[in-house]
Amino acid sequence: MFFQPYFLQLTSILIISSISFSTSADINSSTAAQGVETIVLKDETTVSAAVDHIVAELEQQGFNIPLIINHSAAAASVGLELAPNQVIFARPPKALEKRLLKKNNSIGIDLPMKYLVFEDNNGAINLSVNSIGYLIDRHDLAIKDIVLKLTNTLIEQFGTVNAQGHGLISIESSQSIEDTVQAIQDTLSANPAVRIPLVLNYRKHNKYNNRRNHNLSPVLIVFGNPNVGTPLMQADPKIGIDLPLEFLVWSDKQAQVYITYNDPHFIATRFNIEGQNARLDAIANVLKNLAQAGAGDKL
Repeated sequence: MFFQPYFLQLTSILIISSISFSTSADINSSTAAQGVETIVLKDETTVSAAVDHIVAELEQQGFNIPLIINHSAAAASVGLELAPNQVIFARPPKALEKRLLKKNNSIGIDLPMKYLVFEDNNGAINLSVNSIGYLIDRHDLAIKDIVLKLTNTLIEQFGTVNAQGHGLISIESSQSIEDTVQAIQDTLSANPAVRIPLVLNYRKHNKYNNRRNHNLSPVLIVFGNPNVGTPLMQADPKIGIDLPLEFLVWSDKQAQVYITYNDPHFIATRFNIEGQNARLDAIANVLKNLAQAGAGDKL
C-alpha cells in the first residue's frame, strides 16, 4: 500500500482496543478541547480523501456508516464559507452497541461515534474524536465492564473529564416513543430551513422490541440548519463533531419515555467558543421548545 498503517488507539478504545488507518498521524495536543482528541493526518492532502480512507477502515473493522455530513457543503448551500469539514457517523458492531446501550441508554446520543475530519488554518488535515474519558464520565459507564475492556493504565493515559457537567438535558415525555419521535419530526419539518438527515431507530436494527429489552428502544434524530451551525464552526471547526444537533428518545425500565439532547452552552464551552451567547441562547430556547412539543407539552 502507498500509506504505512499505524494504530490509532485514541479513536475508539471504547469499542475496540485499536484501529488501523492507512496513513500516518501526529497527536495535536496543542489544540485539545475538553473531551476531544485531535490528530494531524500528515499523509492526507484533502478532507474528502481522508474521509474515504477512514470510512473504509471503519467498515473493515465492522462499523456501519449511516451518515456523513459535509459541513462545508451545507454552509455553501446557504451562501456561507467554511473550510473543508466533514463528520462521519459510525455505528460500532451491533453486539457491542447493544451492550453499551444496555449499560446506559443515554450513550445513544454519542452512538454512532463521531469522527470529524477538517482542514485547519494551515491547510493541514485533522481528525478529531471524543476521548474515552469523556464518554465514560458523561454516561456513567462502569469502568469494570468487560465490554469496555478498560484498565487503570488506559484511564490514566486518556484521562477523564470533570464529572459535574456532562451537558445532557433530559425531559420526560407523556407520549410513547413512536409518538414522541413523530411529534418532533413534525415540528422540525414545519421549518423549511431545518434538515433531518438521519432518524436512527436502534430498536429496529438491534431487535430491542422483545419483552425482556422493552426499555432498550432509543431513537436518534439528527437535524440542523447550516445558517445556525456554520458560524459556530467558523469560530472553531472542531465543534463540528457535535453538529448537527440531536435528540435521543428513549425509555427506562419503568417504560418512562425521555427526550435527551446536548446543552448548546456546554458544547460551546468544550471548544472555548466566545462571543456567541446570543446565538447559543436562541439555540437553547429552540431545543427546549422542540423537546416540549415532542413530550406532548403545550407551548
